[in-house]
Amino acid sequence: MRNNSKAAMLAAIEVYNKPQMAYRDECFSILLVNAWELLLKAVLAKNKARIFYPKQRGQPYRTLSIEDALAESRQFFPPEISHEPVSINIQMLITFRNNAIHFYNQREFRIIIYGLAQTSIVNYRDLMLSIFNVDIAHEMTLNLLPLSFGTMPDPIEFLQKSNVKSYKNKAVAQYLREISQATKELESQHFDTSRFLTVFTVNLQSVKKVASADIKVAVAGSADESEPLIIERRVDPNISHSWRQKDVIGKVGAQLQGIPFTTYTFQALVRKYDIKNKPHLCWIPAAGGSAQYSPEIASVFTRLSKLEIESALSDYKDYQRSSRKTRKTGREA
Repeated sequence: MRNNSKAAMLAAIEVYNKPQMAYRDECFSILLVNAWELLLKAVLAKNKARIFYPKQRGQPYRTLSIEDALAESRQFFPPEISHEPVSINIQMLITFRNNAIHFYNQREFRIIIYGLAQTSIVNYRDLMLSIFNVDIAHEMTLNLLPLSFGTMPDPIEFLQKSNVKSYKNKAVAQYLREISQATKELESQHFDTSRFLTVFTVNLQSVKKVASADIKVAVAGSADESEPLIIERRVDPNISHSWRQKDVIGKVGAQLQGIPFTTYTFQALVRKYDIKNKPHLCWIPAAGGSAQYSPEIASVFTRLSKLEIESALSDYKDYQRSSRKTRKTGREA
């Protein structure tokens, strides 16, 4: 399943990068969703979890649907890859696949699909690498070539300008409404929306992620002429990353998976999971001062297992012991 999943993903990218291929986006979405379904079932199988529904008399065995595989695989996602935004990203692509006929010939709208799909491929690569130690980037470039658009498409810019009257299609309006609602829900739960919809440069370096603080999509009513309403805002990192260490400790509580959550525990987890080098979780003011954290860090920590926390504490203890030994050796020298 893992190998077939990889083959499906590489085929999807190859199909997308054939700009003159008819029905390209639709064929691409079928392969992309299939790659995810196989990967999720491979994750379940690796962890000895069921991938079949209970056998019904007189009926053949049935494997889990992709929606059920998404739900069942939540517990096996690594802590650095938030399940919720990845799941919603996949669900939006499933919606496109299942309803492609409603979006057919909506050429500009495909910029949104481009953004969701490019994000999904990066999520896929990260999960495959984390769980199976297989990097599909070694097989081929992971970029989706935006040749059919003439210039590099920007899904967020598209959302900001999508109040033009050309969008009278009810299915498109509903899809935009779902993207808006999903973004708000992810932010309200302090999840990183870069796993949901992000703009990437050609080297897959994240440069912009969708946020309801940047854009707000609202589709009034349900008539055919309904149009998205866009409001643009600026984001101050003092607002998006407003928590100090004490705030995180206060939010998480006195214990984490039965282990005392102290300053020591916090520092151990920050070091173990390289939090200070993850801009969506930590911001260090250029002018100096203490690190500030996004509220999402609380959900990152609370999703850790007891074994993962104990491992972080053990590693931190070894790190401190090594540091003290190095300092002592330096003084003696």
